[in-house]
Amino acid sequence: MATPIRRRGLTEIGKLLSKLADSIGALFFLTAFIGFIVQVFYRYALNDPIRWSEELIMIAFIWVVFWAAAFMVPIKRHVTLEVVYDIVPPKTKRIFAVISMLVIIVSFVILIPATLDYLDFLTRKKSPVLRIPMHLIYSCYLLFLVGFTVKSGIRLWKLFGSDWRSHI
Repeated sequence: MATPIRRRGLTEIGKLLSKLADSIGALFFLTAFIGFIVQVFYRYALNDPIRWSEELIMIAFIWVVFWAAAFMVPIKRHVTLEVVYDIVPPKTKRIFAVISMLVIIVSFVILIPATLDYLDFLTRKKSPVLRIPMHLIYSCYLLFLVGFTVKSGIRLWKLFGSDWRSHI
């Protein structure tokens, strides 16, 4: 068992990492937003649309969606069947949460090798305008799989702890 000082240190590191993840996600969103504003200006004010901004917006959007899902949105805030979940007692909610975390962990672990294989395939391709290697663009999906699997594992661990009610 971790000592109170060590637990406090881990909590501080977790808060710092969370702020870092939020800042990175905000930068992805800001990149997409600025690219959008630039595109609108060039298209409608100058009547000369630019191609690179559309591609930049799409890449930033892909990254912000997977980044936010993996690192910014708390796992309990993801989609659930609340109609059923809210009417069952806490012990049943715990069982639902354990089963869903196990399904996510197993499914995502199975997906990791196939994702690595596909990213390897994409090393030969580049984006049409910016010429960014496609495996870099879509590597955010691998980060999502790993990040969400780790978060699911942590939640699963906490669901078996003495304070499980605060994690359902």
